[in-house]
Amino acid sequence: MSILDRFLGNTNKKTKAISAFEEESYVKSEKEIQKDETSSGAFLDLVGDLALRQKLKSSNYSELPVTDLTTISLSDFPEVDLTEQTIKKIEELKSIIKSIEIRSTENENIELTKTYRIDYKKELNISQLEAVITINGPVLVIAGAGSGKTRVIVHRVAFMLENGIDPGEILLLTFTRKAASEMIGRVQSLLNDNKAQKVFGGTFHSFSNYILRKNANLLGIPSNFTIIDSEDSADTIDLIKSELKIEKKEKAFPKKNRIQEIISSARNRNLTIRQVIQNEFSGLTEFIDQLELINQGYEKYKKICRIFDYDDLMEVLRNSLRDNLSFRRKLNNQFRFIMVDEYQDTNVVQKEIVEYLSEGSGNVLVVGDDAQSIYSFRGANYENILRFPQKYPNCKVVKIEQNYRSNQKILDFTNDIIDNARIGYKKHLFSSILYDTLPVVRKFYDQQLEAEFIVDKIIEYREKGIALNQIAILVRAFWHARYIEIELNRRSIPYIAVGGLAFNEKKHVKDIISYLRIIQNPYDVVAWHRILKYIPGVGLVTARKIIEKIISDNGLSKNSFEHTKFAEGLSQLTGMITNASDNKLSISRKIEIIMEYYAPILQATESDYQIRLLDISVLTDLSSRYDSLDKFLTDFALDPPSKKFGNKTTPLIDESEDKPLTVSTIHSAKGLEWYSVIIPHALDGLIPSVRALNNIEEIEEERRLFYVACSRARQDLIITMPSYVSTYNAFLSYPSRFLVEISKEKFYYK
Repeated sequence: MSILDRFLGNTNKKTKAISAFEEESYVKSEKEIQKDETSSGAFLDLVGDLALRQKLKSSNYSELPVTDLTTISLSDFPEVDLTEQTIKKIEELKSIIKSIEIRSTENENIELTKTYRIDYKKELNISQLEAVITINGPVLVIAGAGSGKTRVIVHRVAFMLENGIDPGEILLLTFTRKAASEMIGRVQSLLNDNKAQKVFGGTFHSFSNYILRKNANLLGIPSNFTIIDSEDSADTIDLIKSELKIEKKEKAFPKKNRIQEIISSARNRNLTIRQVIQNEFSGLTEFIDQLELINQGYEKYKKICRIFDYDDLMEVLRNSLRDNLSFRRKLNNQFRFIMVDEYQDTNVVQKEIVEYLSEGSGNVLVVGDDAQSIYSFRGANYENILRFPQKYPNCKVVKIEQNYRSNQKILDFTNDIIDNARIGYKKHLFSSILYDTLPVVRKFYDQQLEAEFIVDKIIEYREKGIALNQIAILVRAFWHARYIEIELNRRSIPYIAVGGLAFNEKKHVKDIISYLRIIQNPYDVVAWHRILKYIPGVGLVTARKIIEKIISDNGLSKNSFEHTKFAEGLSQLTGMITNASDNKLSISRKIEIIMEYYAPILQATESDYQIRLLDISVLTDLSSRYDSLDKFLTDFALDPPSKKFGNKTTPLIDESEDKPLTVSTIHSAKGLEWYSVIIPHALDGLIPSVRALNNIEEIEEERRLFYVACSRARQDLIITMPSYVSTYNAFLSYPSRFLVEISKEKFYYK
């Protein structure tokens, strides 16, 4: 029997061969599949079989050996075990939601008591208007995808200003600085009034940085603390581990980034390190005592060196609000009207900050959509928005369900995705945008055929006059797009890959920033460790001795360590730092002085140093917009220019001809929209991720992630999958369970 006959001739055999489900587990290892008569080894040989591929193409894919969407049901998927604690929590949340559903009403007869510059009744729908004019007391706004939540916030700020509220009493917290500045700018444009600029709008981290520095004396903290990012935090942890001489030869000790993740997770969730490891990293249980010791050393180290990591900004502000009554009262009096955007993305510490800030007036509005809570890996807790009425029992609840982005066919599809959620506010998005085409779901023999179809479709859009930058390919993980990227390159389709190495993460950029950080804070040990390694003769032990002398002597002179083999290199470094520290110099001039010193180092260590020098030119240009080194370093740490400068872009055929299409992770696509969205690799174990399948809350987050991806589309939504994907430890062939749940009349399947 030929290979072709074996896979296309017998339906029962081919289903068994492709299906990854057997009684207890839907994921089979490749070794297990090889025991079958039709082994995965033979199956994988077909990937390169061009004759078979041509046969499948000519047959319009009708003979694909697939587990078909039209025949599979949810009963074919293994059930997820629920603990009593999880069941209890789900029931509690359902009870809270049920009480809110009763309270959520629309007032069709809203009358405004005075004439305003803005015609709010004309500019807003009835639900948006209700959220805008309710400015006293706690308000929960459930704003569905594409329902105009930004419009609500902008008009609400304008409405408050038109009612005489002091802009200095308004606090607007967002998750990106860009979002805050755009909102304030729109308010200013609407009112044609500069008062809006006095509203404090910014991210949680930028707000914390501002408040902590301004009140440093009251809180007993240094005002010139340095802010380090996650990678610097991991490097610091590695230093502590080295200082403590922690080694484990029998079993590999967790790496610095994993330790940093555990410590950060514990802080963001108000948990102990022991709890995080036992709940999420059970394989590291034997290292708990050592990891707790590293954390203690990390905390002491930061205090000595006047360093704050991202979590410190939140934690110190929360603790200060909690423990320092005069400080809390000061902020309660200063900020009497608080608004929080994307409340579903807050973590426990951020939630508590909001609660302490609003304690005085009780005037707090939170806007968000629990169906778009997808950042638990950053510590975000979807329960915050669900439990808001628990903290504020008398809160007003407003649902905004009219969608202004997508056509109704897409909304019917996405409504089905989220209607099947185990937990969450029930909402039914609707749109006045009509369109005849249903969302499309396609299944192909392999990843290559899937990629060819997707690129064919992109070319078809292009020929119809739809710009490439109006098309997005959204993936759960970047490796899902590897075949597609190859096909895009083969056909010279320009694209931008969102999710590559960020500008602020590049080694040479971090080096320059480290020199600047030392100028700002001579006790920044992390920065010292980074730059001392470039001096010949200085290793880890020597660097530690140099840093100890810096701290004990309150600085480092040119004559320090003058009889050592590295004395000349150290002298050159300290001389450069002294020259660049001149307060009369602009930041860009400081960088130029640093570059004169650093360029030979870069040339000696990197073959592509000339390309890297261009990145530093960008850094110089960015710095020219700042008068304060402190402000520049703070902004760079809290809101790095990663979007603009960190993307990987293929060369364009003709820059005037095509703007690139987007290939992006779903997480990076939140808040964006395109004419057409294509979601490849929609197999169970990929969407949802295989790592989520044993935990109902993680599966529900994966559902929300799929919902976010689908709801980015305005007109066309295309979901594709190969018939199988074989990874190093799994063989996946079932379509995503989220697709199986959707009513078949709500999409076109072929």
